[in-house]
Amino acid sequence: MKYLPKIQQLKTFQEVIRRGSIRAAARALNQSQPAISRAIKELEHTLNTQLIVRGAKGMMLTETGSAFAARSQLILEELQRAADEIEQISQYSQGSVSVGFSSLIALTVFPQAADTFKSQFPQANIHAKEAQLSTLLPALREGRLDFAIGTLTAETTPIDLVREPLFESPFCIIAHRDNPFAQAKSLEELKHAKWLIPETDMGYYQQLESAMGNFYHQLSQSPIRTDSVVCGLSLVQQAQYLTIVALAMREPLGLGNTLCALPIDDLPTAQYCVFYSQKSPLTLTARRFLDLLRWECQNYAWE
Repeated sequence: MKYLPKIQQLKTFQEVIRRGSIRAAARALNQSQPAISRAIKELEHTLNTQLIVRGAKGMMLTETGSAFAARSQLILEELQRAADEIEQISQYSQGSVSVGFSSLIALTVFPQAADTFKSQFPQANIHAKEAQLSTLLPALREGRLDFAIGTLTAETTPIDLVREPLFESPFCIIAHRDNPFAQAKSLEELKHAKWLIPETDMGYYQQLESAMGNFYHQLSQSPIRTDSVVCGLSLVQQAQYLTIVALAMREPLGLGNTLCALPIDDLPTAQYCVFYSQKSPLTLTARRFLDLLRWECQNYAWE
């Protein structure tokens, strides 16, 4: 390839993908449709391939277009991150940080860390995404997150990510205080209870499935499975279901009012880690916020 694509061409290409049409991209970029079409054609000429085709269902990416879309998004994200860091170092801005985590982090250490951070850097921007690690890792690898916090073993961590242990948290079974099984002391007593089981394709849910899979198969009623904390709590509070949560969620969820933790101790413990890119260093702002989160995690009463 004699010449590399221009940054504006990459931005235009990404906007066409995001908007789904030349017309919508032109409107978003405040340019004419011919200008957008010309930029895409010039990009295709530079790469010597067709990136986009028009079909019956609108614009579609070719095989090479799909491959280039992922790479070009990473390039733009990294350039933006570099520009942000230069701005931060120059003290013209206090920067921004994008972080992803599960509901446990949202309910425990995040509020204090975010408040402390904003008191120190009031003009800094924090973007927080609450989701399971299966959703967060693609965003992290695409550069849309600076770092993510969740549970994943060293063996299953992608080789392009750094995995740094933060803390360990045991699990507990929760029930409404009026649930007839609320005083059970063993799993054997819970085979005829109604269960909601947390589920996703990675993280501590897999650990739970491995530890309790045989028990789940012995239940007299097929359990409901979901990764939604809100859905789980609603079923526990309103329909007498049992579910499993991290022990540290008892206080922020207000379990003392309507819910209780069953006196069952033989549940596994999850190790929560922070994940970030091996190739793309954290910005100054992201490092500052991560340092605060580390401190909060080290000093929180997880048990």
